[in-house]
Amino acid sequence: MELSLFVMCILTVVSMASANPIIDEEWEIWKQSYAKSYPRVEEDQARRAVWLENLEKIAAHNAQYSQGNSTYEMSMNQFGDLTPMEFVQLYTDARIYEMANYMDEALLDVEVEELEEVEEVGALPRSVDWSQTDLVGKVQNQGPCLSCYAFGAIGALEGQLAKRTQQYKELSVQNVIDCSDKYKNYGCQGGIPYRAFQYIRDNGIESSKSYPYKAKKNTECLFSSSKSVTTIKGFRRIKHYEDKKLAEMVASVGPIAVIIHSSHPSWMFYKSGIYDNDECNIKHIDHVVLLVGYVDLHPKGYWIIKNSWGPNWGEDGYMRLIKGKNMCGINYSASYPVI
Repeated sequence: MELSLFVMCILTVVSMASANPIIDEEWEIWKQSYAKSYPRVEEDQARRAVWLENLEKIAAHNAQYSQGNSTYEMSMNQFGDLTPMEFVQLYTDARIYEMANYMDEALLDVEVEELEEVEEVGALPRSVDWSQTDLVGKVQNQGPCLSCYAFGAIGALEGQLAKRTQQYKELSVQNVIDCSDKYKNYGCQGGIPYRAFQYIRDNGIESSKSYPYKAKKNTECLFSSSKSVTTIKGFRRIKHYEDKKLAEMVASVGPIAVIIHSSHPSWMFYKSGIYDNDECNIKHIDHVVLLVGYVDLHPKGYWIIKNSWGPNWGEDGYMRLIKGKNMCGINYSASYPVI
């Protein structure tokens, strides 16, 4: 009964707003801002209804935020015309969850030294933010391609390469998407960073300039060894770790790839603040991001993560994620390459 009333209320709001010229204007502005167009009037109206429902949810959440009942703010962005289910299908990767559940079996062919844990460091700094250095490049948008695993792996490698050469160089995400099938990655259908590292170890990697991003998988691998920028010796990871171990890793190593859960609807429209939501599933991991730092504050320390959903999402493409709660499963698995 309660669910039916809720649905009726939403439909009533949509119906009432359909004749609202202010809403119409905002809808047109949103479409222009994100280059959205729909071939049929019926589709435009259907997407407008989804957008309006999302707008209502954002407003309801931000009312709680303004009253101090939430630690983060939401706002409309490029995902506005997607339902939560469509968002999950288009921008998260359930295959990561499947592979993570069988992670040890999936890595039986990986050398033992690649599974070594990072050594402990001394006193940890109170804050680390590699995004303010030359180890981290600009935020990019993966678009309609489940390539977060490649962005995470490449981001971690760019950091290690910059540490060694004292110069940042943007490496090719597309190279990984097109060429790591034999290592059990799936192009624009998902994958995991470890497989990307294996491919790069055996073949090398081009720069993004020579092998640019297309947001789709090419029909063949276009990698040329003569254009390879670097290779790696292997990679290291930690799994099921405490916050201290993860902080040690990012402080001593640099940016690292982490696997998390991102399909909760609040992720779609996260704008700013410290993300803290107990409904963010710690087991159903489905996305890869680049962990670039942390801040230890009382009572709410946080992690700093770089996403691959473009600069219009979050804090210019970044999110602050609360520490101490294994929020969204961030304590599950982290890795970085060894040059």
